[in-house]
Parts: sequence; C-alpha cells; structure tokens
Amino acid sequence: MVESLVAHTLNGLYYGLILFMIASGMTIIFGVLGILNLAHGELYALGAFLVFSIVGFLTGLVAEPTGHFTAIIFAVVVLLGSLAAAAVLLPVGATLEAIFVRPIYEREDVYQLLLTYALLLIFIDVMKFGWGTSPVNTTVYSTLNEVPTTELVGFSYPSYNIIVILVGTVVFAWLVWFFDRTKTGRIVRATAINREMSTAIGVSTDRTFTLVFAMGAFFAGFGGAMASIGPGPAFLEMGLDPLVLSFVIIVIGGLGSLKGAFVAAILVGVISRWTVGVFNLPQLELAAPFILMAIILLLKPEGLYGTWGEIE
Repeated sequence: MVESLVAHTLNGLYYGLILFMIASGMTIIFGVLGILNLAHGELYALGAFLVFSIVGFLTGLVAEPTGHFTAIIFAVVVLLGSLAAAAVLLPVGATLEAIFVRPIYEREDVYQLLLTYALLLIFIDVMKFGWGTSPVNTTVYSTLNEVPTTELVGFSYPSYNIIVILVGTVVFAWLVWFFDRTKTGRIVRATAINREMSTAIGVSTDRTFTLVFAMGAFFAGFGGAMASIGPGPAFLEMGLDPLVLSFVIIVIGGLGSLKGAFVAAILVGVISRWTVGVFNLPQLELAAPFILMAIILLLKPEGLYGTWGEIE
C-alpha cells in the first residue's frame, strides 16, 4: 500500500514537472507581455519532434550502454540532445515575437488570440512537412531506465521519471535564480511591474520582450523534448492537452506567478495521478484539475500566489 502510494506520488511529480516546464514558459510570456499564446502547445510539440531527430543523430555517435556508467554517459548525451532541441526554439521564439507579436501589443486581446491560433495551425503544417503525419519515437526510454536511481535504496521505479523530476526541479531553481539574482532577470521583472518606468530609465522593452518570448519558447520546447524521450511518441495533436492544462496551472498559481506555476503544476500532477491510482476514479482523471481550479478560485480568486515580479 505504502509502496503504491509512493509510486503514484512520484508519477504525479513526474507529470507535474513536465507540465511545469510547459507552463513556466507560458506564465513568463503572460506575466511580462500580457499575451495568451495559443501556439504555446505547438512549441511543446515542435520540441518533441526536434528531439527525435537530434537525439537520434547524437545517440548514433555513441555505443550502446553495457553497464551503469555507460548508461549514465548515454543519459547525458540524451539530455544534451534535449537541450539542443529546445535551443532551436530560441531563434524561433525571437522571430515570432519580432515579426508577428510585436505589432499587436496595443491591439485588443482578440487580435492576440487570432494571431496565436493562426501560428498554432502553421506549426502543425510545419511538423507535417518535416516529420509526416505518423507518430515518431526516440526509443531511448528503456536505455534511460538502465541508469541506477531508486534501486540503490531498494525501490523499483523508472529512472526516466526520476531524471525528469530532477531536471524539472533544476529548471525551477534556475528560473528563480535568474529572475531574482541576475541583472537581466531583474530588468525583466521591472519591465513586467512598470513598463513605462523601465522605458524612462533606458530599458529597451523591445529587446526585453524578444528575450522573454524566446525563453518561453525554449521552455515549452524543453518540456516537449523531455516528454518525447519517455515512453510515449511525438505526434501532431500532442500540444493540445498540455496547452489547456497550462492555462489551468497559471490560473491556480496566480496569473504570471512563477512560484505559483511550480506549486500548481505539482498539485495538478499529483492529484491527477492519485485520482486514478489511489482513489481508483479513472473517470475523473480529466476533470480533477478543473475541480481543483474551481476550489482554489472559490477560496482565493487571485490564485495561490501573487502576480509576476513577486518571485520571493
């Protein structure tokens, strides 16, 4: 019983931290730019397809693991491939912001929704053109599970999930450090809190907004890359569910709150997995995050945490 509860909790943490990597990009973009990016889910899917090509190339350069040490080397290569796939989305995000999004900042919200929905459709066609309509799989999942993790303490659990949990936690810690401790991060926070004042003291809002949109695209792609090296394939419709759940997460956490997105993503992930594995209510798996959101909004209409800029 205890082992099952631990396993389902770890499954929830794994799922929640995948969602956090996606939602963090969305909450950064929304918190600073005020843009609800409907194409964010397709940036996640594009990262998943890119990692199929990049990791496939990189793993072809190294030998098959023959033991724990070589399995660790293989996992490092796969993680570097995932980062490379996400890095491809940095110039993609910067280009989208500079060419398509920047001209409509002062327009009504409906223009933003129409534009980002059009980008969503364009990305789907790009992925069809690049990888076809059939799902693709990196086939590295079983090899990643050869990395020794929980079996060292006498507990059998997929090492891939542990790797994702660790990577997701590092991503959150890095984001907090970046926005709280670095000059660039403080400039972004200042721009989010008071755009006019930042402009008055010489901050280039154009460059700041481009950086923020590119970062959002990077973390969406990294989330897709980490999901795609797992047991499931990359497929064209995979961006829809994470997009919807990302909206749920940023509403629960507080619109634009990075810390709120982290806590909300873990809550959504764990409750979703407990609903199926612990409470044995699989028919409520899809509804559970929305029920949680309704309860949180009834108790705290502004979400669990504050708005963007209130990282600490």
